[in-house]
Amino acid sequence: MSMALYFGGGCVLLPWLALWISDWRYLMLATSLPMLMAVLTPLVVPESVRWLVSKGRVDDAVKLLRKFERINKSKIPQKVLDDFILVALTTKEEEENLCVILKTPSLRKILGFLVIAFMAVAVIFDGLIRMSETLGLDFFLTFTITSATEIPSLALLVILLDRFGRRILVFAPIILSGILAFITAFVPRGAVSVSLAVAARFLTNMSYGAVLQWTPELMPTAARASGSSLVHISAFAAVVFTPFIVYSERAWEGLPLIIVSVVAFIGGAMALFLPETAGCSMPQNKEDCEALAKGTSCQK
Repeated sequence: MSMALYFGGGCVLLPWLALWISDWRYLMLATSLPMLMAVLTPLVVPESVRWLVSKGRVDDAVKLLRKFERINKSKIPQKVLDDFILVALTTKEEEENLCVILKTPSLRKILGFLVIAFMAVAVIFDGLIRMSETLGLDFFLTFTITSATEIPSLALLVILLDRFGRRILVFAPIILSGILAFITAFVPRGAVSVSLAVAARFLTNMSYGAVLQWTPELMPTAARASGSSLVHISAFAAVVFTPFIVYSERAWEGLPLIIVSVVAFIGGAMALFLPETAGCSMPQNKEDCEALAKGTSCQK
């Protein structure tokens, strides 16, 4: 969530950076080179202890726990550590791929609903960005104002997420965003349409942040990385269609906003079929996920 706030601030500066550089090649370098810092991630972010155990790497798991002891300056009771090692050594190695999810009907449904919901949120998010130059005001000003909504909207989400849960904070903002987009399609272009689009973007930011949080919480540990990756890739694939949605204004200037509103209603509906995870322990295996899907287990 903190990274989302960071990039939200970056988006505010992006149009003015583009105006200052005035060359798309150098702009691409300026915005892409900082991403190389991602290669340092394995050096600073530790592996999950649960994942190491699931792969039979008990010694590495114990070393990591010892490292946490040094960092936290707190000793793990020897009996607790001995019990952990005993359970870890008798734990069957889990399959680390999508088969964990795809072989289980209830988990397939969760994955399907989550993919559609995330795709819808991504399309609306990207679509509203691309419509910045068609709303009647200066493109740079409109883009800056809509991007500036990311920081306050995500800050508000941090406050509300655990209080109201993931489902409502994906469903309600995206439905309201769809309603605002629908209204915007029928108002004159200018300050009014930009104001409505900014409000829609504010709400979409909240849904986007909530679904980002929700996705890994619905996946079992052994398939969390691959399952979450599939959901994210699906969202990126859906974004490919947003330029065509924006281009549909050639038929009628309000048509892109109508399409966006329909997508919002579909995405919001999908969120209602997903289990709530607020206050629950993250599922460690497919049995935990099945219990979560059936609403029969929520360990707090």
